[in-house]
Amino acid sequence: YRETDGLPMYEGQAIVQSTCGDGTFCHAPAAVGGDRFGTPAGLNFDVDLACIDASQDPTCAQPLESCEDGQTPTPYCERLAGLRNNQNQVRNWAEGMIQEIRSGTMPPGAAGRSVRNTIRWIRESDGGQLPSIDSSEGQEIVRNWLACQAPAIARTEAAPSAAQELEPCQSVDDEICVYSGPGDLPDPTWSGIYFGIMFTDCLICHGPSNDNDDQNPNNPLDGNIPGGASPAGLAALNLAGSDPADTSNWPAESWSAVVNALAADPGDCAGQGTLVVPFDPDGSIMIQKMRNVQTCGDRMPLGGSISEVRIQVVEEWIDQGALNN
Repeated sequence: YRETDGLPMYEGQAIVQSTCGDGTFCHAPAAVGGDRFGTPAGLNFDVDLACIDASQDPTCAQPLESCEDGQTPTPYCERLAGLRNNQNQVRNWAEGMIQEIRSGTMPPGAAGRSVRNTIRWIRESDGGQLPSIDSSEGQEIVRNWLACQAPAIARTEAAPSAAQELEPCQSVDDEICVYSGPGDLPDPTWSGIYFGIMFTDCLICHGPSNDNDDQNPNNPLDGNIPGGASPAGLAALNLAGSDPADTSNWPAESWSAVVNALAADPGDCAGQGTLVVPFDPDGSIMIQKMRNVQTCGDRMPLGGSISEVRIQVVEEWIDQGALNN
């Protein structure tokens, strides 16, 4: 499960999803033009869940309508169909995938590192961290997953109790459903939100490329510093600090880039609102984009989502005045 929010995936599913575009770049259906980094159109390996948070998508809520026979054209059913199509694509390319992974051709060097999501995934079996695709163990996990026909958890629900975390939940159309695992919510402070959400989910696009090993002992990504995936995203909003080798002060330094800050060029929301309005979460573009209720631009983060409980932490901070704390 993903450490930040308890999102469940099979081990091979998690490694492929986090390193092959993560819904936004390269092998993601949503990636176009330069965001594909040379990946041929249609070669999509996105195996993200079709349903993550019913509070953000009512078509995921129980009682869930069947998607069989294409009779229910809901957003959830469309995502489920997309997931199954991408699973078939993965199966068709399985032999080539593992060959390129073992040879180091894929993910492709600096470009691959720039778009890799390095949020930790935790193994249910022993509580240890899932190895990366660069390791022999990680590659063997992917090989086994491919050999098993690339099974994918398609849907999750909030666990009714701690005892049911990561246990199966009821399936409707033979999709695999697993209750969410334990999440690690940040404190409702800017520093907590920065390292718990901005650093892990946003800096990949809203930060410069950075190959340094972070000297900050509290780096949540094992010393990795994300960034460099989107020049346009960086031009519109830079969430990085001044010291490229130590992110300890990045929260304090980036605060003014979001609080009382007008949306800037070249973003689609330039001049149309303020990123964070103290005491007004509903009027803050940041919250609107996290919930996908914005009047300009796209949902953030691109290709993914922030869970409702994590959005509520950001709202609490804004309600308290959006302090630089």
